[in-house]
Amino acid sequence: MIDLTTPAHALTETLAEEHQLYAEMLELAAREEQAIVGGDVRILTEITEEKEQLLELLAALETERMTALTAFAAATGHGPGEITLTQAAGALEAGEGALLTRAGEQLRTIALELRGANDRNAALLRSSRDIVDRWIQYLRTVLTGALAYNAEGGLADAVGRRVLDRSA
Repeated sequence: MIDLTTPAHALTETLAEEHQLYAEMLELAAREEQAIVGGDVRILTEITEEKEQLLELLAALETERMTALTAFAAATGHGPGEITLTQAAGALEAGEGALLTRAGEQLRTIALELRGANDRNAALLRSSRDIVDRWIQYLRTVLTGALAYNAEGGLADAVGRRVLDRSA
């Protein structure tokens, strides 16, 4: 029988590390939501930078996970990219298989939570952008209307038009 302990352990550890980084991303998403609602561009910028760093770490871990899966596939006679976590767990002894399965399920769960948080934040950002766009359009209309000229080249009558004064 082939000893799968080393590749199984490497794969389980990599999944656990990915889970930790996704948990950090989820915390950032919660902070991001508060910053979006509060309109705090400085914090949003900081969060974006933190996200970029975490995404770089996640990319490295994804490479480690694929390397571990490839080693696992080779040890079990599968080709690269032909083995799933479920198949890998099934090839292990019950205890090791359960650990790998649990790590995969936890990663999947937090990834779905993160997707939901990111979707909410994207919707908030779209709404914020729509509000800003409407205000800009409104202000353009008001300003354009305030400077309308009549046929004689003078300023048009201000009756019925909105005009911004200096206090606005």
